[in-house]
Amino acid sequence: MRHAALAVCAVGLLGAAPGAPGTAESRAASPGSAAPAVAGSRAAATGGPAAPAASAAPAPREEAEPPRFAWPRLRVIEHVEANEIVEAGGVPVALRAVRVKERLPELVQRFADAFRDGGLYVPPGKEQSQFASGAVMLTGVDARRRVTYTAIMQPQDDGTTTLYLGEANHALRREPLATGDFAPLPPGASQVLRVGGESARTLAFHVPLSGADVDAFYARALAQHGWRRAEEEPGFFTRSGEELRVVHEPGAGGLRAVVLVYRTGRSAPGVPPPAGRP
Repeated sequence: MRHAALAVCAVGLLGAAPGAPGTAESRAASPGSAAPAVAGSRAAATGGPAAPAASAAPAPREEAEPPRFAWPRLRVIEHVEANEIVEAGGVPVALRAVRVKERLPELVQRFADAFRDGGLYVPPGKEQSQFASGAVMLTGVDARRRVTYTAIMQPQDDGTTTLYLGEANHALRREPLATGDFAPLPPGASQVLRVGGESARTLAFHVPLSGADVDAFYARALAQHGWRRAEEEPGFFTRSGEELRVVHEPGAGGLRAVVLVYRTGRSAPGVPPPAGRP
């Protein structure tokens, strides 16, 4: 279940990636922004002739728009999750997950080089969000198009790496629709993130509770709304034609990071589907 929590946290971070477009750092990273100042300084320092008047200068040629960033080629073993467009904080995010043969150190360097070679601004390490679970996150920013590219790398015991690759288009951001939550939030929940996709809805948040307290809260609260806990898998609940998964792990500041994943049209392991459904 660590992968499920990591994927949802990834979506949230993709919608609020570091180095937001429009910042001073992003503007500095834009190609050609400092060229006029450099040229003028060089002429003054060498004592060369002054630049011709603006009226006599030829019309500048329009700078060709650089190509969009393309992910580097990797040795893919399997596609963990199909491509999907989800919405995080009003930002559309294209997310996919694959397992690759490359090891974590090689991938970190590969993506850092690819981002820089692709003309993206790469925020310094202290601004790159990381995970307590050992996963590494690296983000590059296309300030011109207002798109952030994020690679989250989760090392596996067999030496392979699970990759979550996301593209967040901040230019298409819209205010999230106010919709009702599918499950209650424990008292003291903070940093709440609501994500809605075609195949699932999620709630991610932090609470000042222990893991046992979180489990006890949802065992009690979900039972009051007709949910049944599956004996075969802790944190898995079912209702007629619906499923709900509760995953959590230690978060920053002594809080507990909790993710709820809600899906319809599925059944728990070993539980037959409702009558009238295949």
